[in-house]
Amino acid sequence: MSLHPLPIVQSCPHAGLGVPAEIRDKIAITSVDLYNDSDLWADLHYDFAHADLAPLTPPGCTRGTLAMVKMPIARALIDVNRHPDDLSNPDGPVKLLTSYGRAIYKEPPPYSLQVELLNRYWHAYHLELRSALQNHLGEMKLFLDCHSMAQHGPSSYNYPNAVRPLISLSNLGDAHGEPAEEGGVVSCPGWFIRRAAQIADDLFHDLQLLEPTPGVTPPTVAINWPFRGGYIVEQYTRPGYLATDRSNSGIELPPAMLVEVNRGLFVGDQNADTPISPPNHARIALIRERLYLWAARVVGSL
Repeated sequence: MSLHPLPIVQSCPHAGLGVPAEIRDKIAITSVDLYNDSDLWADLHYDFAHADLAPLTPPGCTRGTLAMVKMPIARALIDVNRHPDDLSNPDGPVKLLTSYGRAIYKEPPPYSLQVELLNRYWHAYHLELRSALQNHLGEMKLFLDCHSMAQHGPSSYNYPNAVRPLISLSNLGDAHGEPAEEGGVVSCPGWFIRRAAQIADDLFHDLQLLEPTPGVTPPTVAINWPFRGGYIVEQYTRPGYLATDRSNSGIELPPAMLVEVNRGLFVGDQNADTPISPPNHARIALIRERLYLWAARVVGSL
C-alpha cells in the first residue's frame, strides 16, 4: 500500500528573519525588532514532516504535507500577506513601521527600491505558492495559512494590548465562520471552521502560557478574531484564482483557513524589546504534536 502525506498545502509567510542585502545598511531597526515582529518558529511548529511525528501519522499516511512554502525574509521588512499595490501603506507589502510603531528605515525608501523589493522577493514567494497550489489541486483537501501571534496585541495593531486566544482560526467571516455581510465570501464553510475550532479546543485547552497575566484566562480558541484572514487567504480562495480550472474542469478549490498560535505558549509575553532567545524546543515539539493531530482530525472531518 502506498503512503501519502496529509492532503494539505501550507503557506508560512511570516517566520523568516532574513534581511535583503539591498536594504541591510538602510534599516534603522535591530535584530530584536525583527525577532519580535516575526511569527517566531512557525517553520518549526508547523513542520508536519518532523521525525517526532512518526508515531502519530494516521493509517495510510506518511509524515508531512503536500507542500509547505516558507518566506525566508523577515515580515517586518517584506510582508507577502499584504496586497502588492498597497505600497503607500506603512503596514503594506514593503513595511515602513513595525507592529509596535517603530520606523523601519533611516530614511524613507524611494519608490523604485520598494518596487525592486516587491519584484525580487514578494513575487517570488507567490510564484512558489501558486505553483504548489496548482501542482496539488487535484489531491489537496485543505489549504492552511500558518502563523503565530504575540500574547497581547502589539501597540500599533488593532486591539492593542488585548488578551489573545491560544488559537485563532480565520476564514474571512464573522465570529461563527459565516459571511460577515450579505453576499460576503468565506474561505471555508462555517460548519467546517466551527468543527476545526472544537477540535482545537479539545487539543489545546489544557496548555498554559509561559508568562500568564495574573487573574486573566485567555480563551482557548476564537474564530475570526483578532484576525479575519489576510491577503493570502483572500487571494487563493476567492473567485478569480485558477478561474479556468474552476469553470472548465469542474475542480473546486479546497477549503482554506488561517491558523494563528499564541507565542505565549512557547516564547513568552513579548513586547517590542523582548530579548532574543533560542527556540524552546520542548514547548515547540508539544505545540507541533497538537497542531499535527489537529490538522489530521480536521482533514478527516471533510
